[in-house]
Amino acid sequence: MYRLVLVAAAVTAACDQTDNNRPATLEYITEAILQPSCSQSVCHSSYKQEFGYAFDTVDAARKSILNNGLITPSDSTASQLYLVLIRTQKRMPYDAPLPDKDIELIKKWIDDGAPGLTEASQ
Repeated sequence: MYRLVLVAAAVTAACDQTDNNRPATLEYITEAILQPSCSQSVCHSSYKQEFGYAFDTVDAARKSILNNGLITPSDSTASQLYLVLIRTQKRMPYDAPLPDKDIELIKKWIDDGAPGLTEASQ
C-alpha cells in the first residue's frame, strides 16, 4: 500500500511539473487561453468588443492589449489583464474563471516582458 501511495505521488508530481511547460507567448496565450475562454460572441470578440477588447485572434488581442494598456510588461501586479483574472469580486471570465495554471502562464508571460506583444503583425 505504501508503495502504491509513493507511485501515485510521483506520478502526480510529474504531471504538475509538466502541465505548464507551455510557451509563455502572446500567440500561445491568445490561441489556447483567451480565445476559447474570453472571446465568445457576446464578450471580447471582434464582433462585440466588450469594453473595446477582442481576444479572438492574435492581432486583435495585441491591439486590444496595447491600445487599452491592459498590461504593464514585466509587472503582472500592475496589469489589468492579470488583476481581473485573480480578483475575488467579478473575476473574469464571469461564467467560468480560468484554471490556476492558465493564470500562472499569463502572469509568467507578463513578468517575462510580454513576448510577442510588440511584434508587428505578419
